[in-house]
Amino acid sequence: MKLLQIHESVDKGKNLIFYNKDVYDCYEELENEYLVIYFNEPIPVKGKLIKIVDRISNKNRNSLNRLTIEELKELLFSELKYDRLIITFNHFERLTKRTVQIYQYLNTLSNVQFICSFSSKFKPEVYPFYKKFELANKEEYEKAGDKNEIDITYPVFVLIALFCFIFYLKTSTSLFMAFIFIGAAWFALIVFRTVVYLGGSHS
Repeated sequence: MKLLQIHESVDKGKNLIFYNKDVYDCYEELENEYLVIYFNEPIPVKGKLIKIVDRISNKNRNSLNRLTIEELKELLFSELKYDRLIITFNHFERLTKRTVQIYQYLNTLSNVQFICSFSSKFKPEVYPFYKKFELANKEEYEKAGDKNEIDITYPVFVLIALFCFIFYLKTSTSLFMAFIFIGAAWFALIVFRTVVYLGGSHS
């Protein structure tokens, strides 16, 4: 996504998320025009809330440290008022069930939006928040996903076939070890070809 498109998306109030990018570049691009804050990662969430409130208010930093997360959320809401805030952070995949609830709350505020990035899979409970974002570099993500599938899936198939090979050897009671070995190898090959076929049909 080009810089002009990022500006257009921000002006429309959209949340953006990038795959395998450092959003610090977006922060630098936007900080002169908007109220923007940057985190390299989204946790611990209390420290991030303190940093946000410290940026938008005149409160003493030490007094903010004594507040609870709920108190910080209320203070952020009252101090921000109608100003637009853009929160940028990397490592979206590090969000937990607890922390994602805080960021989802902030996202309910019409004047708060996010620009984030992720580099690996994230927890299922984070997915509803992810659905609030527009994936900015979808083509790069899809290409990387295809590559990872090839790298990861086939070794798993080989392990399954090898396990079946060993299992066959251990459970066989035949006295003719040569036939056992050949039969086990043939059985493992059949299993390998079957799982490759099934895996390929679902990709």
